[in-house]
Amino acid sequence: MKVLLVGQPNVGKSLFLNTLTRAKVIVSNYPGTTVDVTEGKTYVDGEAWEFIDTPGIYSLTPSSEEEKVTYKLILEGEYDFVIHMLDALALERNLIISLQLVELGVPFMIAVNFYDEALKRGIKIDLKSLEELLGVPVIVINPFKKEVEKLKKAFREVKTSSYTIKYDDHIEEMIKAVEEKISCKGKFSSRGIAVKLLEEGKIICDLLKVELVEEIKEKYRKVHPNISKDILITRAGYAFYISQKILSQKEEAKNKLNFLDGFILNNPIGGSIFSLAVLSVIFLTLFYMGGWFQDVLGDFFEGQIENLSSYLQNYNPLLEVIISNAFIGLAAGISIAVPYVGIFYFLLTFLEDTGLLSRFIIALNNVMGKLNLPAKSIIPIILGLGCSVPAIKSTRVLSNFKDRFKVAILYSVIPCSSRNVILFGVVGHYAGMGYLILTYLIILILFIIISKLLGIIVSRERLPVIEEMPPYRIPVFKNLAVKAWVRMEDFVKVVIPLLIGGGILYGILVYYNLTDFLVKPFRFLTVSWLGLPDKTIIPLLYGFLQKDLVIAMLANALGTYDFSAVLNKVQIFTFGLASTVQIPCIIAFGMFIKEFGIKRALIVTLLAFTYGMFVAGLIYRLIALF
Repeated sequence: MKVLLVGQPNVGKSLFLNTLTRAKVIVSNYPGTTVDVTEGKTYVDGEAWEFIDTPGIYSLTPSSEEEKVTYKLILEGEYDFVIHMLDALALERNLIISLQLVELGVPFMIAVNFYDEALKRGIKIDLKSLEELLGVPVIVINPFKKEVEKLKKAFREVKTSSYTIKYDDHIEEMIKAVEEKISCKGKFSSRGIAVKLLEEGKIICDLLKVELVEEIKEKYRKVHPNISKDILITRAGYAFYISQKILSQKEEAKNKLNFLDGFILNNPIGGSIFSLAVLSVIFLTLFYMGGWFQDVLGDFFEGQIENLSSYLQNYNPLLEVIISNAFIGLAAGISIAVPYVGIFYFLLTFLEDTGLLSRFIIALNNVMGKLNLPAKSIIPIILGLGCSVPAIKSTRVLSNFKDRFKVAILYSVIPCSSRNVILFGVVGHYAGMGYLILTYLIILILFIIISKLLGIIVSRERLPVIEEMPPYRIPVFKNLAVKAWVRMEDFVKVVIPLLIGGGILYGILVYYNLTDFLVKPFRFLTVSWLGLPDKTIIPLLYGFLQKDLVIAMLANALGTYDFSAVLNKVQIFTFGLASTVQIPCIIAFGMFIKEFGIKRALIVTLLAFTYGMFVAGLIYRLIALF
């Protein structure tokens, strides 16, 4: 059996899939796109069941790449039925998708999430009436529990709905005319296909091999100049009618959070205070808590490295150099990188699960306009603070290629989690908070300057930002920890071995005196311009392979990860700035090529490296004057 999971963003589909399949999932791209689709398998009564988590959508009238992928997966029909997950706190809006599944004649069931939370807020839902009205199974689910027995019973009762949406007389005439014209066989309703042909046309024509119906739409153009809008309005009216029929809400619950959201979202001063508070909490938590972990782990590894080196000196010198450098790389990764990456992703997950992240994005909306950036650019920019690779891919949410390219260029000055580790773990820890704040101020100034310049060069289209506004929630610590671990799992499993490998490679270069071949040609940059030891070119070059390698390779190059013993504070600051202002890594470079072409990727990468080194050296000279 194959089942599609369909629903709006933040409705809990991914967590439900992970729980149902015990986190045994595979993430792949939908053919011909860069949109991720997650698949998982489990057994129900000894039978293999495959579940596919489709990208979050707001409607089956696609307007983004994610919605197109989900729409195509439904129309391809390679599944047995659909589970539509609804948010009990936003039932009316969620029912739009249910009604579209009804019209298409897709066999489906409804799984309602956040039901207990709705009850706590004074919202009561008559699920029995919803089930009787639509004629499909409706169950309450908890994504934290597998609940197989409840699901098995609902699976056996899945069927197509007999509910019908009636449009005005002219649209009904158009639907009938389209049904007579097309020959639609298979699992879908001919009426539903007719409605979709009138509504959007092209995608469904390509997939189902039917013809466009422009002549029918043209015949009724005077009474329905925008047939898609009229169909949407009618469908929304039905969603409102159903929600009013099955929902009851206490009056005091309706306005419970209005004051707080009004202060954050509708008040410029409140939005600024909220945004600064979020950024300050993230900054201070990373600085103090990350610094504490770094000290504790660093002291532990320092003693182990000394003991290991003394022990290995009695054996083969090559073995001593290789293993010592490998261990230095491992120690730098675990003691410096892991704490900051882990804390950052835990904080990001906390903001998501509490509902604060969406409000943070919306609060910064006006700032984007002043920087000549499209409003929706705040979404990929915020993602860029985590990792530039998915952030570059996420620029697809923007309406045109120029805006996407403009925002992608800014990732050279949007520090991802790996670059933030360099800033906090190297600059903040060894040079102090003053230099750390100065580094972020310089990055912010560069971000503003580049945004303004790109805004002049590339015109922009003013569009509103659309972001799901979840209710405030008290997060579950276990869930926060699991989600944070999932996000940093690749770092532990992929980057840590790279750190060890990088240390081994550097140990071999040192033993055979090959480092000069890398160091000498770049002395004009490191020593003459940046005022750094010549060996620092090694972590700067390694950083393009993977920014997470920078700290470990700096430790290898300097022979210690107590960087303050070798570099002064200004040099530490300069190194951190030079490592940060550039395209982050070769994986991001590859994603840049995939999205924008190799020519643009090369130009942006070379320009970013050039102005990054120029700015770092220039600031170094300005500081040296004082």
